[in-house]
This record gives sequence, C-alpha cells and structure tokens, in this order.
Amino acid sequence: MGLESRDYIRDGSYTSRLTGLGIEFTPVVKYLIIANVVVFLLQIFITRTERPKFPENIQEEIERQHPGATEADREKMEKAMQEAKRQMERMMSHLPGMRVSVVQEWFELDPEKTVKQGQVWRLVTCAFCHARHMLWHILLNMLFLYWFGTRLEAMYGSREFLLFYLTAAVCSSAAYLALAFYTDSTAPAIGASGAVMGVMMLYTIFYPQETFLLFFVIPVPLWALLGVYVLFDLHPVLLALSGDKLFTTVAHAGHLGGLLFGFLYWRLGLRLEAPLDWISRRPGRPVVRKARPRPEPASPPPVQRDALDDQVDEVLRKISEQGKESLTDEERDVLVRASAKYRSGK
Repeated sequence: MGLESRDYIRDGSYTSRLTGLGIEFTPVVKYLIIANVVVFLLQIFITRTERPKFPENIQEEIERQHPGATEADREKMEKAMQEAKRQMERMMSHLPGMRVSVVQEWFELDPEKTVKQGQVWRLVTCAFCHARHMLWHILLNMLFLYWFGTRLEAMYGSREFLLFYLTAAVCSSAAYLALAFYTDSTAPAIGASGAVMGVMMLYTIFYPQETFLLFFVIPVPLWALLGVYVLFDLHPVLLALSGDKLFTTVAHAGHLGGLLFGFLYWRLGLRLEAPLDWISRRPGRPVVRKARPRPEPASPPPVQRDALDDQVDEVLRKISEQGKESLTDEERDVLVRASAKYRSGK
C-alpha cells in the first residue's frame, strides 16, 4: 500500500511511531487494534468447560416430541432414552469436554439475546471478538484496518472516524440480524469484518486506482478487489433469501451491511459528529466561561496560511490549466484534507 510514504504520516504530526519497526498509527486506529488484541487474549484465557446436556425429565421430552404415541410406545422410548443417556454419560466422563470462551458468550452477536432479550450492546461488542482458533481472522481484519483506517482518520479526524467505525459495526450487525431472522437462524456472529468493510469501501471511493498486493504478490487495483468482495458476499445472501440453506462460517450479510454504510456515508455526505456539536451549542445549555482581561483594541490580525493552503493553490492552478483528470492521488488527497479542514473551521 505504501502508506508509510505519505507526507501526513511521515511528518509524525498526527501519528505515533511504533519504536524500531517504522510503523506509524493514527490514534483511533491504534487503540482499536489494541482493544481487539486484548479481547482476543481474554477470549483465549477466560473459558469454561461445557458438556452435553441431557433432558432432565425424559417423559416430558417424549411427550413433546411424540405427542400421539401410545403408552406402550412411550415406555419403550423411555427405556431406550435412559439407556442411551447412561451410555453417553459414561463415554463423556472420559472426555475433557468442550472449552467455551466466556468473553465471547458476553460479546457475540446472538440473534435471540440481542433482540428478544434486549442485549443491544452486542451490536458493537461483537466487532471486537474474533475466532480464537483462527489467528488469520484477527490478523487480516487488523491489517486492513491499519492500511485503510490510518489515512481515513487523518482525512476526517479522530472523533469522526471513530463514530464512522462504530456505526459501520452497528449497521453490519443489523444486516446480519435481519437475514438471521428471515432465515430462522440462531447462529451467533463475531468479527470486525463488517466495520472494516465499511472502512475499505470509503477508502476505495477516494482511491479506486491505488494498487493492492493480493497475497503480497499480485498487484490489483482497489476497485477490482472491492468488486470481488461484493460478489463473494452478495451471492450467498441472495441464495439465502431465495430459501436455500447455507452452511458457512462467514457473516456475508454483515459484510454487505458495512459496505453499504460506507457507500451511503460518502454518497449522502454524512458527518456523524455534527449532532454532538449541535448538542454542545444548543440553546439553554449552560456555558462556563473563564474570566479574562479585556484586550486592547487592535487591527484585525493578518490571515494565517499554512503549507496545506499553498498546496491547495497549486492543485487549483493545475486544474485550471490541465483539467481535473490530470490530478494524481496525492493531489486529490490534498483537496480532501483541505475540505475536511475548512468544514471544521480549523
């Protein structure tokens, strides 16, 4: 990706360097990665052992499963189930049992618990859990978050990027739940993939021609890579909507939810921190002002310009002379950062 060569990363004014490795992070990306790694370690170490559970009242279970059975049939089935239960218990007593992550049970996106039991925090917390037996799951998500997130955070600012990421996670979870209830699925979901897909979509909109090294070898433009992801996730979702039963460990609907949010965020020109700014300025809200000396009358100060303003002038001059199509990715990046700066009034 070549992010380390970008001016806004190289100057260190907005990033923190990981000493000795030459890797630099923007603040929110850094702490999101730390949070995911911490939760992953907790998933590994905080576990409990679970063994298969048998029906406590076998007669009630038989009546539930075979309501029309005769008394003689019920007696035969009860004896068979009692014997099966004893054999299974003897067999399981020699096995270590299945280890279950307690943290994952608290955080995962369980459709029943999230909606019917009101445990709405799972819409966000599931994005901080990963499959603890598959290291590639968290590695790929965090790698993509670093590649795409650092540049977006520098463009939009830390607060806006954090709100964008969390909202993408919620939209991803909502899409997964919608398909789960449509297909009567109770399978829980975990992973930051949906939120990261939102980040990737927004990044690709700004830099569609930027080259990505697939498998660290094959150069592929980002627009093509994103298109493959969309098709890969859309196909199984369409099959599920048509009534097919799918056996997959990938939350395809969640990926599409994150991708759709990333596109709508750009298309509608959303700014998620705007409501927070409005709340802080709303009428009737007490404002604490510190007493300060009255300044002496003075002429208005000269307008201060910085390096970014000079870069914008150069880019605008090039557009007027050669057209917008002549701009490089770096020059387009200058316009995006300047737009974000002027909107914030800084």
